This record gives sequence, structure tokens and C-alpha cells, in this order.
Amino acid sequence: MKTCPVIVIGHVDHGKTALVRALTGIETDRLPEEKARGLSIVPGFAFRQFDDVLIDFIDAPGHADFVRAMISGASGAQAALLVIAANEGVCAQTREHIETAEMLGIKSGIVAVTKADLMSATEFTARESELRASLSGTQFSATPLIFCSSFTGFGIEALGTALRDVTSNPHALSAPPAAFLPVDRVFTADGHGTIVTGTLLGAPLGTEDTLMLSPSGKPVSIRRIEVRGQITNKAHPGERTALNLRGLPADQIQPGDVLHKPEAFAASLTCDISVQLSPSTGQSVRHMDQLRVHFGSGYVTATLRLYEGKMIDPGDEGFAELRFQTPVCMFSGQRVILRSLSPAATLGGATILDPAPAPARSRKSIRLATLQAAKGGDVCAIAGALSAESGGVADIRDICRLARVRDAVARQKLEETFSRIRTYGFAPVAIYHQAMARCESALNAFHTAHPLKSQVPRSEFTDPKIAPELQRAVEASLADAGKIMPTETGARSTSHNPFRHLRPEQTARMESMSATIKVAGLMTPSMEALTSDEEDQDLLVLLIVSCRVIRRRNESLNQTVLFHADAVLAAIGALRSLFPGGAAFTTSEARAALSTTRKYIVPLLEYFDETGVTIRTGDMRYLT
Repeated sequence: MKTCPVIVIGHVDHGKTALVRALTGIETDRLPEEKARGLSIVPGFAFRQFDDVLIDFIDAPGHADFVRAMISGASGAQAALLVIAANEGVCAQTREHIETAEMLGIKSGIVAVTKADLMSATEFTARESELRASLSGTQFSATPLIFCSSFTGFGIEALGTALRDVTSNPHALSAPPAAFLPVDRVFTADGHGTIVTGTLLGAPLGTEDTLMLSPSGKPVSIRRIEVRGQITNKAHPGERTALNLRGLPADQIQPGDVLHKPEAFAASLTCDISVQLSPSTGQSVRHMDQLRVHFGSGYVTATLRLYEGKMIDPGDEGFAELRFQTPVCMFSGQRVILRSLSPAATLGGATILDPAPAPARSRKSIRLATLQAAKGGDVCAIAGALSAESGGVADIRDICRLARVRDAVARQKLEETFSRIRTYGFAPVAIYHQAMARCESALNAFHTAHPLKSQVPRSEFTDPKIAPELQRAVEASLADAGKIMPTETGARSTSHNPFRHLRPEQTARMESMSATIKVAGLMTPSMEALTSDEEDQDLLVLLIVSCRVIRRRNESLNQTVLFHADAVLAAIGALRSLFPGGAAFTTSEARAALSTTRKYIVPLLEYFDETGVTIRTGDMRYLT
């Protein structure tokens, strides 16, 4: 069974509510004030099955004072039923409702010409021509146009047939990636508690699902689901849905809030949009203007920040950021309506490109490229633009959000031209290879300039312009390829051997330092005492790299100590002879046995622990 929500729009008193009643037998004006005044104030709801299509009718108020309610109702619709009274034709609110439907992306529609009983059949042809002329240039210019009368029943059956045809395959609208219910009504039912209603978008919703209420972030569970007054275990996208919630009082929810699957959406204080101003608005919007933004079932005031230029003129488009006073939950691809604050008038529409942009931003021109790619919808273009924004790596979650595709789809499209960086990151293959080449070149250049240094400090080969995760991935790839050897504080090229560059006098100096350390035993001089210049420091590091000298740290004294490898072997032998058969010993006993001080014995014993020479249990150690 197909379902389709249809928004019923048109000028006040053109017979929308009566037409819905004639089609469905359901009275949508339910409020006492509506019945007393004879006009709709809030959207009304009805339904009827036409063969294999179940249509949910959303009866929108037609009066100019209730445009907000009309927008709220239209936000969940997939098709529109435009109602025009035969005796009045196209009026002011008819045009505003048409324009609003177009701005919300509703392209499927049908025209019902009501009150046909006030005309003779011979007048239909002339009136149809007049209406077609009035609707020229709108989405309704070529849609089916049915004359009907709610009073006599004339044309109602033909209208139902046309509605079935239009709604059996409506134009697809952008949908959220998971269950998303904008709340339009909240109330308490005796014996049941909190009830909310709305048009479900995105994905099915079952009683077993856990939801989140945005923007408050409160978790919500479902006690019961009703669709069209019937209890069900699951609601489907496009259906008018009532949820009986558990554990959340009605006063903590308000129309405009959103119930959604946790982690699929995030409320944000900003969003990036593509603005389309109406040609008929007669008013430009400027950078930093305050606007009223209508989205889903809610509306808020926001500051418009243009990405280029100082204004957008009627009929033009542009990219902008909306900044809200309180967090708002929306989804990529969602259509919203922009209205001026005073006097209240519809200015145009906008498409949400990024509903939750990262706070840290690159230059406007780079961000603008991302928004242009998001508007185009190409996954690879979006990934490329995002990577340019963030140092060469795009997060797959951001790509999916802006491209409005699922993770598996995005990964498949990226596999040929992007390299995966860990779990979520993707970098363009060309950028990845360039980063590898730069890294390897920087290492080799440093080795050429400093042939005696055994490693290159990380600062010398790290590109500050690329993302840290890309730098790590580049180093890992070069290491896997056997081209570099990572070290604790940097790296070295595997083709570089500093010992090959030693001159005879440098070799002699290095041997002299080695002999000095060896003779000192376990009471070696400091590194500062052993070296007189940078070259000496490099030679000492070569002794450490070649494992002839062992460097250790005494953390309590914040000092570095050195041991000759031969002295360390001699110390092990001495401890074995003094503590035979696995006899345990303390640090003090080892210090006395080896005739040294705590400055040296503590780092030496810690080295033995790390290398498995000794095993420590509490304050005692024993040789393995």
C-alpha cells in the first residue's frame, strides 16, 4: 500500500475544508473557534484510500493571518491539491500558497476548481482557459484541472481518480537519513499521558525504537503508535503519526520540536543554506538581516550571514549561514521558508546544505566551494571540497550528511579516487601521494644538510597545512613501504646511514667519548660534560643509536644518565654472583653491591625491569 501526504492549499473561503469533507467524509475544522468563524486556523487532517494509494490530506488555513500554520502543514507533504473557487479565480493567498509549495520542493500537484455548481457547464472551457493563464509560469500550469462541487458532489469522483494518479508516483523530496518527526501538536490524553503528532519522515518507526527530543536532547521511548486513529506497531514515512510517549510530560515538548533517531541528527546554532529569493517579493535580503525561518512544524528568528556579496536581490540565489539564538534540529536537503519580521511577508525559500557545520571554519572562499559541491550533490566533489577545508582529509560522516547518501554508497563512490585514512577519513589520492612525496623529500633534504644526525625531528618533515591524521597515515605508509623508520621523536630515511658519513677525526672523537663512558662504569659524566658542540652531540647520539651506549631517564631527579653497554653487562654479572639462585634484593642492596648512587641505580634497575633482566615485586627484585 502506497501512502502520500497531500497539502490542500488555496485562498480563504475557496472551499478547501468542504472539499476535503466531500472526499473523505471527515470534518477537519475541529476547534470551536474554527467552527464559529467558518475558517481554518490550524492545519486539519483527514485520509482516504484511493485504490492502492492511501492519501493523508492536510487542510491548510487559507487566511493571510495563518500563513505560518500553512507552512507547517505543507512541510511534510509530497503533493499539493490547489483549490480555486470557480467564481473568484486565482487570488492573493492562492499565489502565496503556490509559491510556498514550490519553495518547499512540492512539484506533484492537481487543481480542484470548486463551487462549479455556481457556473453552467458551457462556462467551464472559458474559465479553464482563464485559470490556465493565471497559473502560467507556476508548477500548476500543466497539472490536471478538475471542476467539482462539494455541495452537489459533481466532479468529486473524477477528482479522486486524478488524485490517485498524481499521488501513486509523486515527485521525490529530499528525505532525512533516519526517522524524523517534526512535532505539530502536543497534548495529554486521560489514562495515556503525553501524545504528540506529526508527519513521519525518513524511515519507519516502531514501538521498540528509542528516540531523542531535539533540541533538548532528552531520550524518549514510545508506549504506543497510532496512524489515522488505528493502533499499530510501526509507522511509515509520509504517514500522519501520533506517538504516546513514556516518561516525558507534555509541558517539556512544544510544536516545532523534533523526535528523531539518536545520533542520526544534531541540533545546532548554525546551518549553511542555499537561498532562493522569490521574484515577486520586491525586497532584497542583506548580510546580517534578521529573518524568520519556518522549518518543519516550527519557526525561529535567525541572523543571515551571506558568504558572498552584501545582498541577494529578488529572483536571485546565494549561499549563506543562518545563526540561531537557540539550537535547531534540521536535516540536509530540508526546505525552509524565509520571511521578514515586520511587516511579515514571505521573501523566499532555502535548502539546508549543512544542518550542523563544524565551528572551526576555513576561509569563506573554501567553504563556499564546499557549499557549491553540496548543492550539486556529487559525492566525490563534496569529499574533495571538504578535504580542502580540513587539511586534506574529509570525514565520511560529513560527506554522507552533505551528499544525503548512506555510508556504504559514499564509500563505494570514493574507492577509486580517494584513499581511506583510518575509519572515517578519506583523502584524495593525488593529495595523499603529494603529501607522501613532500614528507620523503623533507626527510632526505634534512639528511643531506645534517648527515651525522641519526633522525629527523618531526617538526622538520611535518606539513602544518595538512591534517594530523593525514600526516600520520603518510608516515605509516612510508614505514610500511620500508622507506622510513619512525623514532620516538621523529623519523629517519631507511636509506640514510650516518656512519657512512663519518670522517676519520669524527670516528676518533666518537671512540674517545665511548672510552670515557666505559671507564666511568656506573658513575658516568653528564651528556653536557661529554659534549662541547653540536657535532659532539650528534656523535654521542650515534653511540646511543648503535646501542654501544644506553641512555636512561631518572624522572625523580629530572636528569638523563648514560651507561656503556659493557658496563651494563658487567653489572648484570655482578648482581648474579652477589644474589645467586634467584635471591631477591632491594634497590639499596643493588646500589651498594654495584658501588653507585641512587641517581644511577634507579634508572638502571628500571632498564633491567623493561628488558626482562629482573622482575619487580613491590620493593623487591630478582634476576630472571
